[in-house]
Amino acid sequence: MAKIKSTLDIQLDLTRPVEDLTEVISAVIASQPHKRKEILEGLDIAVGNALAEIQAQEDQKTDNDSSGKVS
Repeated sequence: MAKIKSTLDIQLDLTRPVEDLTEVISAVIASQPHKRKEILEGLDIAVGNALAEIQAQEDQKTDNDSSGKVS
């Protein structure tokens, strides 16, 4: 029985992650133009969640730093 896969083999240059990730996203969207909106919405949610987590950590650090100061 034949096995058919649609895959991308990717090598990312970690010294330029934004550029390489953008190229990967563009390649995926080009291969799935009918799912463009779904793909971008999923990425938007994932990126938004990651940014919210970073912001929460930064806020917690700021709160901890300021709570130790004497006025």
